[in-house]
Amino acid sequence: MLQNSFSRPPNRKKNMKFRMSVTAAAATLLLGTAVPASAQLGGLSLPGLSKSSSGAKVDVDAYLKNALTAEVLLRNSLEQLVASLGSKEDIARIEALKQQAAGITDSKEKEAKTQEITKSLAAAASTVDFEKAANEKVKAMDAQQKKTLGAASFNFVLAMLKDKELVGQSQSVIDGIGSNPANLGKLGAVKDTAASLKNQLELGSALAVKVPKLFATVGVKNPPTKASDAPVSVAD
Repeated sequence: MLQNSFSRPPNRKKNMKFRMSVTAAAATLLLGTAVPASAQLGGLSLPGLSKSSSGAKVDVDAYLKNALTAEVLLRNSLEQLVASLGSKEDIARIEALKQQAAGITDSKEKEAKTQEITKSLAAAASTVDFEKAANEKVKAMDAQQKKTLGAASFNFVLAMLKDKELVGQSQSVIDGIGSNPANLGKLGAVKDTAASLKNQLELGSALAVKVPKLFATVGVKNPPTKASDAPVSVAD
């Protein structure tokens, strides 16, 4: 069963008003201003990003763990969005990539293939007309399908919020590693993670104002507003 973020959608007129307000809220939370996110990412200067103070204690392990959580949440939510709304061709192509990844044993090669899958998922999701889907395709779904899609749309926005927060912390984490010799061996992993987070945020930024168009029709009443919000899932 989904958490309380989901409920029965309101009537059509209220639906439209709610969908517009939620979309605007999501854009404000994730992008900060009307400036395109892709234009701001080069120097980690996306509006709204904040860095930890230079004197703050650096928890490298927590940063890496949170980054992995955000990465998995993003990929899983994109996969469900595409499975629910993508074309048969996109779904088949991504399934083929997943089968390829399953047969790879080298960790670096597997990670590269996993990143390819995430990029392919984001590209496939970007071709979806979410407003049309909300008005047509979603309405033909049964209750369970709507709950699954609702969880995916909620978790996608949450993953973007997590990525945004972690990108804002990245440089402070890197700068703070030098103050603790025990963490020096993790510098490479932190730099790779920081680059990956920036790429994820860039991949998802174009979708950040599109996915919320589904919220009203899939029953997302209270979208995530902060990175620490809990993801939602659908009970078996």
